[in-house]
Amino acid sequence: MMHHQAPDSDLVKSANPVPPRDDIERHKFVRKIVSLIVAASAVVITLYVWGIIERHPRTDDATARANLVGIAPRVSGQILKLNVQDNQAVKEGDVLFEIDPEDYRLILEKAKAELATLDQQLAQAHDTLHRLEPLLPHGFTTADAVDKARTAVTTLQAQRGGAIAAINLEELHVAYCKVVAPFSGRVINLNISAGAHVTAGVPVFSLLDTSKWYVIANFREAEIRHMAPGSEAIVYLSSAPNQRFRGKVQGIGWAVKPEGEIELTPASVPYVKRELNWVRVAQRFPVRIEVENPDPDLFRMGASAVAIIKGSRK
Repeated sequence: MMHHQAPDSDLVKSANPVPPRDDIERHKFVRKIVSLIVAASAVVITLYVWGIIERHPRTDDATARANLVGIAPRVSGQILKLNVQDNQAVKEGDVLFEIDPEDYRLILEKAKAELATLDQQLAQAHDTLHRLEPLLPHGFTTADAVDKARTAVTTLQAQRGGAIAAINLEELHVAYCKVVAPFSGRVINLNISAGAHVTAGVPVFSLLDTSKWYVIANFREAEIRHMAPGSEAIVYLSSAPNQRFRGKVQGIGWAVKPEGEIELTPASVPYVKRELNWVRVAQRFPVRIEVENPDPDLFRMGASAVAIIKGSRK
């Protein structure tokens, strides 16, 4: 029995039926709606992120800072003993170095000897005055002699005051031969040895105050309106990006040196370099952020940091 086969075209039509025109239009419409939703979502997310950045400015143009004090002796002389090394941690009151006190001790002994001589002369002057005063009413001495005795006592008393002041000063000089740490911190830039001569008022090295740390963060001028003294901040160190530290804005810089301007005033102002020279870019202003919970093992002077302002302007 013979079977008739359907034409190949009929088989193709049966296997791949052509979708109705309405279905094609519906699919195109759905794709357009999805595209619009995706685009709108991207815009919303962008605006949201931009709003966060706008309200909570962030900068990686920041460095950790601490106060640095030059350690200068109050007397001149030769260093007899150096008790510290560069980068050493010291505590408040520790003796950093000692200056040979012998010259100042000799001056002190001389001042004490002069005081002893004055005391003897003063005792004699008092005796003379006490001896002459009872004689004056009886005419056994003159008023001029009594006046001279009184003047001698007054003059020696004034000299004695000066001698005591000289002794106190020389005692201070002897005490100043021991230079102590004014606060706890770390010795910085020590390049001197025992035997060297130091001069009063000239720093020998520096002492870094490690008890209080802050971050100087340079924010664009349009961003500083979103912060104020007291604004909360978050600080990260580049050396420890997984640890965050709390902080508060202590103050916002009110003056920076403009690009290319010659310094005309004796008191300098901060200089913040702009990122580009061939286009107009926003000026940055330094913002000082006091760190509330610094880790003394991580914070170093000049370390790179990231600062984020969390609290908006009040």
